[in-house]
Amino acid sequence: MKKVVQFSLIFASICLFSAPAWGQLTTRDSVRTVQLWGLSPAFYLPVADLADRYKPFAAATVSYQRKNKKNSFYGLDFDAFYGTSVKNTDAIFGGLTDENGNYIGVNGEFAIMNAGLSGAQITANMGRIFKPHYNPNSGWMVLQGFGLQQTKISVRNERGNYPQLAVPMIYGYDRLHRGVASKSSLRYLHLDNDERINFMVGLTVNTAVTRSARGFNVDTGLEDSALKLDLSVGVNFTWLLPVYAKQESFFLTD
Repeated sequence: MKKVVQFSLIFASICLFSAPAWGQLTTRDSVRTVQLWGLSPAFYLPVADLADRYKPFAAATVSYQRKNKKNSFYGLDFDAFYGTSVKNTDAIFGGLTDENGNYIGVNGEFAIMNAGLSGAQITANMGRIFKPHYNPNSGWMVLQGFGLQQTKISVRNERGNYPQLAVPMIYGYDRLHRGVASKSSLRYLHLDNDERINFMVGLTVNTAVTRSARGFNVDTGLEDSALKLDLSVGVNFTWLLPVYAKQESFFLTD
């Protein structure tokens, strides 16, 4: 009986020490698969033809990126452009005002008109971390996206008493442009070891080739059919909500 007990203990010890153990991947020491949902404010300087129509403007971006175990990314960005950044408003709308620059609405009341940029851009993106820092999932990265862009002048009539710039008359003044766009970004990605504080900061260049969707500007009386090179350079900060793949594991063997 004693020999049976000794044999059983020896056999159990062999099984215990030779069996593989399980370990779990962590953000601190392993490259992980993760979905990144982001919300970011941005500030842009217009360049080239876009600078002829607008001054510096702001943007808000909603983004989705998926990172795999090779630290490659793919996803989508939606950018909303906005701001009281229209250039040459006196020239564009001057023919609609009196000698003092006032808009006279219905019943002889003054109309309060505010012109601003209203635009959007959607891009499909790909990228990669090329210089890890802090942990294997963080570091310097590049993102390149392609998609569509639209910009126009929006006019808000606070009293609703100026039909001369209501739809469809506004179409002759709104400088609506649409076209294909490229979004190039250099960013630093920080994914926290404890998965609490996660963000990106970076520099973005938007390049769009656009054309007027109206084809004619009422204020100038001229055709507007030329292609435009609409560039903007900006900085952004993105707050990220990471959703990691189900807990990934690996074998620890002798």
